[in-house]
Parts: sequence; structure tokens; C-alpha cells
Amino acid sequence: MEDFIEGMPKAELHAHVEGPVEPKPKCQPRHRPPSHAFRAILIPLVVLLLYGSVHAEPYKGFPRGHALVTAAEVKAMLDGPAPKPIVLAAVRQVSWLLGHIPGSLHAPRRAYTGRDGMAMSRERFQEFARGLGINSDSTVVVYDQTYAAARLWWLFRLYGKSDVRVLDGGLTAWKAAGYDVDRGRGHSAPRTGDFVAAPAVAGWTADMADVHRGRSDAGTHVWDTRSVKEWDGSVRVRGLPPGRIGWARFIGWRAFRKVDQGRPSEFRTAAEIDALLRQAGFEPGHDHIFYCHSGVRAATPFFALYLMGFPVERLHLYDGSWIEWSRRRSAD
Repeated sequence: MEDFIEGMPKAELHAHVEGPVEPKPKCQPRHRPPSHAFRAILIPLVVLLLYGSVHAEPYKGFPRGHALVTAAEVKAMLDGPAPKPIVLAAVRQVSWLLGHIPGSLHAPRRAYTGRDGMAMSRERFQEFARGLGINSDSTVVVYDQTYAAARLWWLFRLYGKSDVRVLDGGLTAWKAAGYDVDRGRGHSAPRTGDFVAAPAVAGWTADMADVHRGRSDAGTHVWDTRSVKEWDGSVRVRGLPPGRIGWARFIGWRAFRKVDQGRPSEFRTAAEIDALLRQAGFEPGHDHIFYCHSGVRAATPFFALYLMGFPVERLHLYDGSWIEWSRRRSAD
């Protein structure tokens, strides 16, 4: 091996010396300090041994639990060798200023949202990602304090970025683990990334025609993921008409998270979500369209079904959501 010097010294024979010649002790191999390349392999291996056991069994029982990451895993990646993950805080400005994961970058909703809260174009999203220093081979970790991280995960996946994960429990989990936070404005990305956005994944977004199909197609279910009061029309949000899509079923986004325990950024276990889906009548072989007010909360059940192993081609997010639907309905 390169890190060792091979060879054994021969016994030196001394001419004209009586008696047996004592051979010199054999040289012990001289150990060099581990090379930089060796350390680059060794350190991730140690991290894997320390923290990889989390995913030895599927995380929380999810078939696609790799899309979630724990606070301990994020800390290990940040403390490990380069390349380090790019950590994005999908939180509001006030929350960001009060405390964020050291080294993370602020990604407020307005930075990755287009007209009426809908997904921005491929070109604009590529610009957004590059501005955060994201390369095509970067690992991206997204966290929040409520539900926005699932939406940002969905956008990255929509435009071809597969190595993106959501910090389960968000900033609350990070603090609960005893890790430090930075305060203030933070910093910008040190350099522009080279991420190339792919064409949007076919079918991941639904339009009004798709929603209308759910009215007559028994294999297509439309799900309202808003609050109960929005669902029953007892509240008006941001001046829009109250109500719901007539043939939609109700499955509030809160049911998938530990909101009742004060941890809205943390997902329930696969067993809990499986019981929820069975009770609600979800079938893996059906198409499922999710909507909310502007397509953000609807990303939570979308992401949950992805974790549960539902066929990705059966999952659809109605990006226009209630903003588009209620306005078109009022105009008709």
C-alpha cells in the first residue's frame, strides 16, 4: 500500500570477524500519517457508522425515509469534510433573524414563488438555486418551522434535483438536540452554483382540467388539505370567496404532522400515517390531487405519500389551488 514502506534490510556480513554474525533487527514498517485522500474516505465512514444506523431500518418505517434527515445527521454532515450540504431555511424573516442553523442560507417563500403563489418557471428556479450556490451534484437540506420545507422539496424535485432532503422536526429538532444557532442577517452564498434545472416532471402539477376529471373519474381523487374552517366555508382567507371544490375530499395537512404536540415540522410515523390513509380511503392505484390555498400546505400530504412509497406518477399537486379555482369560479 502507498501508506507503508516495504522492504527488509539484509544482515550485514562483516569480513574477518570470528563467530556468528548477529543479524540486525528487522526494520519495522514506517507508518506515514493518513493521506488526505485516505482521510476523505475514513471520516465519512466514521460518520456512517455513528449515524448511518438511523437508516439501517427505514426511518420511522417509511419506504422512502431517505427523503427525511435528522438533526444529528445534518450536524454530522456540516462538521464533516467537504463537500458540505447546502442547508436552506424556508422560514419567515423574523424567524430567520431570531435564530437559524449555522451556515444555512435564508430561502423565504417569496424567493421561490411565482404569480399567486404558484411555482416559478424552470428558468427562474434555476436562477434561484444557483444564487444559493447550489451545484448539480450538491446535497440540499431544507428545514422550516411549520410546513414550507415540503413545498421547497417538491420544487427541487419538480425541476430535477433529486438529492434534496427535509430536516424532520425543523429548527425545533435542531435546538432540542442542543445544537447552537446563529442570529442576525446571516450570509450569502460564497459563489454562484451551476445547477441546471430539468424540464418539470410530467404529472407532478395538476391543472383545472385534471381537477375537473376527478368529478367523474372514480380513479382520480381530489383532496382539500386546508383547515376545517376553510373546508366548511366558515372563514374567508385573504379576501377570496369561501368554499371548496365540490367533489373534493378532506384531509387536512396537520394530520400528517405532530402539530398537536407542538412540533408542526415533524412528521408522524409511517404506521400512524398508514392508519390515517386507510381511514380516509387512499389507494396506491388511484391518482391523488392535492390542493390548499396556494399550493404550499398541499405539499405536506404529497410528500407524506411519497415517503409512504406511493407511485410518484399517481401524485399530483394542484398548483393553482383555491386562489385559481375560486377566481375562475367567480368569473364564470
